[in-house]
Amino acid sequence: MSRRHSLRIRLTALFVVGAGGTMVAAAIAMSMLLQQVVWRQFDGELSEEAETISQLLDAGAIDDVGRAASAIVSERTPGPGKFIEVADADGRVLASVGHVPPAVVVSELPDPSGARTVRDSRGSAYRVFWYAGRGPYRVVVGARTHPDPRTLHYARVAIVVTASALIFALSFLAWTITGRVTSELGRMADEIETIEAGSLTRRLAPRRTPEVDRLAGVLNRLLERLDTAVTHLRRFSADAAHELRTPLAGLRARIEVTLGGPASERAYREGLLDALEQTERLGTLAEHLLALTAIEAGVDARPLEPVRLDSIAWEVTESLEAVAQEQGRRFECIAPAPVTVVGRALLLKRLLLNLVDNAFRHTPPAAAVRLEIATDSAAAIVSVRDEGPGIPADELPRVFDPFHRGSGNGGGGGLGLALCREIVVQHRGTISVESDHGTTVTVRLPI
Repeated sequence: MSRRHSLRIRLTALFVVGAGGTMVAAAIAMSMLLQQVVWRQFDGELSEEAETISQLLDAGAIDDVGRAASAIVSERTPGPGKFIEVADADGRVLASVGHVPPAVVVSELPDPSGARTVRDSRGSAYRVFWYAGRGPYRVVVGARTHPDPRTLHYARVAIVVTASALIFALSFLAWTITGRVTSELGRMADEIETIEAGSLTRRLAPRRTPEVDRLAGVLNRLLERLDTAVTHLRRFSADAAHELRTPLAGLRARIEVTLGGPASERAYREGLLDALEQTERLGTLAEHLLALTAIEAGVDARPLEPVRLDSIAWEVTESLEAVAQEQGRRFECIAPAPVTVVGRALLLKRLLLNLVDNAFRHTPPAAAVRLEIATDSAAAIVSVRDEGPGIPADELPRVFDPFHRGSGNGGGGGLGLALCREIVVQHRGTISVESDHGTTVTVRLPI
């Protein structure tokens, strides 16, 4: 819950900071624009009048200053109650026309020019503009304002209040929206917590928000793959336990029969040979189990490298030639040209060994076996063809299942073709079986 609230607070704070910053900038800009609109014309007329007096002073027309100031003060624009005051650099008043508010002290006005609003003792508001000319004097012109400065102040307050209300409303909206999103994620988390290993068939319900619904879909696909993997693991474990139990039971029974039978050298020898055969079967089964588990888990960390399939085929042929001769079987390898794929040489050698060994085990000695390496435009093709009785059609879909042993089982543990399939999958290839007057296993690996 705390993490969900933490995410909610972070999202809300991020939105509030962005929206609040935008609102504050907009409020400041609006306030400055309002002030400029209100005072621009008023200050423009006052500045023109101040510059007129300053030009007369710069020209030395002292006598004309009084007349010009009186004429300006008598005008009603930009407002009534106008006044003009001229002071030197020390603040001494050189000329004054009209009523100057006590709040206007020329010596306290900053340099060089500017405008401000002041009030007299009766509360009347004056807009004052001061101008510093080229000489050692300053001209101050002012008039009562048409717009009340308090109105401008109230407008600024209204802008601030409106901006604050908008920020609060946007914060509440962001809090509400993020609450809906995070609460939906929280409900999904609660639903996932109820899914245990025994209930992997359950799926998450569709969600109202498209993004959360997409996440639910991804999790459902993950649960489906996990359910398939767990089911496969359970079946594999049960089959492995069964397959290990059978040779162990046979081995124990044979030892008990040998020990309980007549104490002769021949009986002991036959018992030991049978026990050795069962032990070899157990060893082969354990080796295949470990190899299949390692390949499925992808624990082989050796890097991929270019591998000559034709060279591996000839190595397999040489190692199995003695077995073929012992069985009186015709065995040949056809690899007329170099064929290179990217993969792991040991796994590819195990692939070819398992395919040929599987053909040897499941066909009579009179059936010929052929290993062929070829290529087409996109793949290397490995085919193992035997001239045996073939595989029944109802068994073909299950030949790659772990521990599946057909009706013509030759004593294997049922893991040979399962290992072959995993090796091919690791090398991004395909494997298929055809059986019609013999069996052909075809592997395609990308060049």
